Amino acid sequence: MKPAAALLVLTIGASPAAAASLDGIWGVDRDGAADCTLVMVLRDGTYAKVLLDLGTTQGKRDSIAGTSTYTLTGDRIEIAPTLSFARPEPRQVLHWDPVGDVLLRVEPAPRLTYRRCPDRPLNPMTR
Repeated sequence: MKPAAALLVLTIGASPAAAASLDGIWGVDRDGAADCTLVMVLRDGTYAKVLLDLGTTQGKRDSIAGTSTYTLTGDRIEIAPTLSFARPEPRQVLHWDPVGDVLLRVEPAPRLTYRRCPDRPLNPMTR
């Protein structure tokens, strides 16, 4: 492989488009299907913990319980500590299996498996 071609392959693998397939809404695995109620939303380096489709006087809205950032290195995703409604949450480390399209949380315990939920724009509650 020519050096220019090798550089192009490395550049494509590190581009934001390469991480785009990780972006989306992820719910905890419940018997092989995603529970899409309390979810993790990953988009462009931003992490959000969201409670979807709460009934309000304005119709269904999403409650964003906490936000942070994440980094992707190979198959390892590291989510920075998050300040949520209830309490501060520690850093999370997940491994991404793009073939099985699952995220496996390895830190902190307990170990959890996340599966994709249907992706859609968030409709946050307003005050």
